[in-house]
Amino acid sequence: MKLILSRKGTDSSAGGLPSPILPDGRLLSLPIPQNDATTQYSDLMAGKQSLSSLIKQLGGKQWRSGCHLDPDIDPSLIVDTDNWLPAFGQFGSAQRHLEHEGVGVGDLFLFFGWYRQTERVKGRMQFVKGAPDIHLIHGWMQVGEIIHPSPEVLKQYPQLANHPHMQKDYVFNTLYLPSPQLTLAGEVLEHAGYGMFPAYAEQQQLTTPGENRTQWTLPDVFYPDDFAEGLSYHRQPWRWNRCEHDVQLKAAARGQEFVLDLDKQPAVNDWLRELFVES
Repeated sequence: MKLILSRKGTDSSAGGLPSPILPDGRLLSLPIPQNDATTQYSDLMAGKQSLSSLIKQLGGKQWRSGCHLDPDIDPSLIVDTDNWLPAFGQFGSAQRHLEHEGVGVGDLFLFFGWYRQTERVKGRMQFVKGAPDIHLIHGWMQVGEIIHPSPEVLKQYPQLANHPHMQKDYVFNTLYLPSPQLTLAGEVLEHAGYGMFPAYAEQQQLTTPGENRTQWTLPDVFYPDDFAEGLSYHRQPWRWNRCEHDVQLKAAARGQEFVLDLDKQPAVNDWLRELFVES
């Protein structure tokens, strides 16, 4: 099985603000803006509040925009879930990278993004002053099927009509659909093949406390025995520092999909199982 750490959600160049950790600990991954998208921020709901309203309160400038809702794995955002299907799309060089790394059915995406803690003050949401900017794992999808958008595929999956990768003819355009259940190292877990982690938990945080968000602390099992076969985009020895109980990693500032072959580093499966069992 391949593990893919997949960078998703708003960032400094797309959206200009972090996704919020809500006051009750829930994680809300904000999709990036897309002006020509069918789905608008105002179409999506965070509880009783639209994403458009929330982004405006948090200081975002593109709250009137359409948005690229992808990965689409959070049904709580959707008003009409009867006509909805979870999916994740990729294209261009990022998709070619996934293909080059051999990503296929059964492999697991862990989605992470830029987050900051929020609070509600006088009825309005705001970021907590001085709260750290962190990279945080917020969701997952285990690949059950890989499809390439076309009119024939749309007839088979009409619920994908509003997915951004079904609406535009991207280069190397690809959609990933989830498996029914999550399976790790042959064990079928209670989790569905996709979803959002319900709330912030320490084991989901990648960023080292007190450091820049691209400075990560990972379990020791991530340290590669052979750097040439380690986590893609991170196959340079200078990025890694092995400490007594963990590993420090200088994460790549660019790139979306970081792929690790768990057949080469099988001990990472134990960390994965703990991540889900304790969530």
